[in-house]
Amino acid sequence: MSACGCGCDVLLLEVDAGPHDRKNAIVSFVSSHTCGEDKVHLLHEVNTDGSLGPQVPCQCLGEACDCGEEDCTCCCEVLWIIPELKAGERKRYQLCLGSASEDAGGVTVDIEDDQKATFRVNGDLFMSYVFKQEGMARPFCYPVYGPGGKIIVREVNIPAKPGIDHEHHKGFWVAQGHVNDGEDNWSEMNDHATTECQELMVLAEGPVCGEIMALNDWMSGRRGAKHKMLEEHTVVRVYNTPDCCRVMDWFINFVALEDKGFFFGDTKEAGTLSVRLKESMEERNGGLIVNSYGAKTEAENWGKRAEWVDYCGPVDGETVGVTIMDHPSNHGFPTHWHVRSYGLFTANQWGIHDFTGDPGQRGDLTVRAGDVLSFRFRVFIHAGDTESAKVAGQYLNFIHPPTVRVVEQ
Repeated sequence: MSACGCGCDVLLLEVDAGPHDRKNAIVSFVSSHTCGEDKVHLLHEVNTDGSLGPQVPCQCLGEACDCGEEDCTCCCEVLWIIPELKAGERKRYQLCLGSASEDAGGVTVDIEDDQKATFRVNGDLFMSYVFKQEGMARPFCYPVYGPGGKIIVREVNIPAKPGIDHEHHKGFWVAQGHVNDGEDNWSEMNDHATTECQELMVLAEGPVCGEIMALNDWMSGRRGAKHKMLEEHTVVRVYNTPDCCRVMDWFINFVALEDKGFFFGDTKEAGTLSVRLKESMEERNGGLIVNSYGAKTEAENWGKRAEWVDYCGPVDGETVGVTIMDHPSNHGFPTHWHVRSYGLFTANQWGIHDFTGDPGQRGDLTVRAGDVLSFRFRVFIHAGDTESAKVAGQYLNFIHPPTVRVVEQ
């Protein structure tokens, strides 16, 4: 460790691509530097001759102590994005504290009319998380824009337009069709359960990402007085990637109440994270479904396990795609996929008897009082098809990102 011109301690970091080519890889490092209102983290590339290169946008996500001391708050998690790094290549950076520079763009989040949180990437509208609206059954994301400003999800209307199929399919959403003794928090049929947002917070905005947290209550829809069944604490993080793609992470936590647990029953009518794609992208309209094992079409993908599934198709004359990636820490990994030729696309850990055709195989899960069931997914929205977008490489960025180490000076 040495000091920069302003007297602050600096760290020399080395990022190693490992055995894979990297493109728009998100890098995380837990720093012992703690920032504040007067000082922020500053990151610079280091040239091969040891001289200081250009400044790199980075962002602190707050306390992330890994020093081992109980209740210590001496560390911060710092994020940045590496545009490209070839397999086996290493790149060095200098990290220190300094004065904040003028706003150079990034991801912003606006709460509009106390109804939706709208993400913009460098001023361009990307997505709105709708958390309160008259007549809605549960939060959803609409609109969602892909490369070239093209909407990649089916239009959402409340109430639904006459004749629309599966009216409960709204943008991106979180839902489950069998909760406790048969409550239905998936459909919008009679006496369905609901998800009601109690609070929405903007956790982060900045040059690398924007982040919200929604605190949602899952409420019963039948069988006597309406009551809370569990809580859903969902964090959505959107990254400042180039216009050719958009990347967002979903951290979904199902929290059991302190006095009672909850039960998720085996059913295909569920999706821990789901999306209903734009009509032109559907397989039946020329789209293509591909999974991590190379299976193609609904026939080869529906109900099958895979680390990721990509669904691409034409939008306004150009091919775009959406990938949902399952994290190895998730329950049921690799998940089954409830993915259809009509544009429904969901990670479903629950409907095993439906997917296998064997009534003896079940995806039932009981979560005890006070416990938390956590999931993490990455969504990659891209130009081009699965191969040209290098989806497999993006999955490795998710589960095996480039490593970062401190270099002794």
